[in-house]
Amino acid sequence: MAMLEVIVGMIFTFMLLSLLGTTFNELVSSWRGWRGFYLEEALKRLLEYKDNPEVFNKFKDNPMFKQLMQHKAPLRVSQAPAFLSSTNFASILSNVLKKKNEAVKSVDDYLDGLPEDSQLRAVLEQFKEEGHTTVDAYKTRMQSWFDDVMWQSSGWYKRHLQFVTFFVGLGIAIVLNANSFQIYSHLSTNANSRQELAALATAFANENESLPTFVAPSDSLSASEIKTEMKKAVNAPEIRTVSNILGLGWERKDIMVGIKPWFTRILGWFITALAISLGAPFWFDILKKIVTIQSTGSAPSGGTGSAQVVINTGSGEVKK
Repeated sequence: MAMLEVIVGMIFTFMLLSLLGTTFNELVSSWRGWRGFYLEEALKRLLEYKDNPEVFNKFKDNPMFKQLMQHKAPLRVSQAPAFLSSTNFASILSNVLKKKNEAVKSVDDYLDGLPEDSQLRAVLEQFKEEGHTTVDAYKTRMQSWFDDVMWQSSGWYKRHLQFVTFFVGLGIAIVLNANSFQIYSHLSTNANSRQELAALATAFANENESLPTFVAPSDSLSASEIKTEMKKAVNAPEIRTVSNILGLGWERKDIMVGIKPWFTRILGWFITALAISLGAPFWFDILKKIVTIQSTGSAPSGGTGSAQVVINTGSGEVKK
C-alpha cells in the first residue's frame, strides 16, 4: 500500500509539473511568435517562395494581411499572425494574382500574371485541370489547398514544441529543485507526506473526468504580461501545495554538498524533465486508471477517454 501511494504521489507530481510546462510553453510560444513563424513558413511553401519570392512578398504586403500581423517584440521571430482562415487566404491570394483594379471574370485571370515556368502556376493550373473552372469553385479549391498545408504546419509546430518542452521541463526542475530521486526518497520515508499527496491525487482524479482546460495566451501579450502569467502559474495553489508537501525549492544547505550529491541531483532533474516532456495527458491517464483500480479492486472495463489540454486564445487562466 505504501509503495502504491508513492507511485500515485509521483505520478500526480509529474502531472502538475507537466501542466506547468504546458503553460510555460504557450507563454514562450506567444513571446517568440512561433505560431506565426510556422504559418509564414507554410505560406512560403504554398506560394513557392524559393522559386519566385514576388508572390509571397505581395501577399505579406496585402492590407488585409497587415491588419492581422502581430506587434514587434524583443526576440520575436515573426510578426505573422498566429492564425489565418482559409477564406482570408483565398481572398488575399486572389487579390495578389488578379490584375490591379480589375474584377476577376475567369480562372485564367489568376494565371496570366505568373511566369510560364513558375511552380506556383503549375499548381494553380492543376486546380483548373481538376475541373474547378468557375471562380467560386476555384476559390474553394484554394481554401482546401491552404487547409492541407496548414495541417502539415501544425505538425511542424508540435514537433518543435516537443523539443522545447524538454528544456522547459529541465528549467522547471532546476528552479523548483524537483529532483526525481529526492521526491521518491521523501515519499518513501515520510508517511504523512506520502498519504497527504496520495489523497490529493485521488481527489483530483475523482473530481475531474478530463484535465482542466488551459486557455492559452494570445500572441499579443507584452513581455511584462508574460512575466506576470509565469509568476501566476508558478504560484498556483496546486503547485504551492505539492511543493510544500515535498519540500521542493532551494535552501543554502542544498548548495553546499559534494560532487556525488550534485551528480545525483542533476540526473534527477533530467529524469523530471523527461517526465514533463511526456505531457500532462499521459500522467493523468495513468493516474485515472490507478485510482479506478484502487476504488473497484479490479481493472476498469473500459478506458477513461483521451485526456487533452485544449488550447485557445485568451488570458492564460485555468478553467475546470
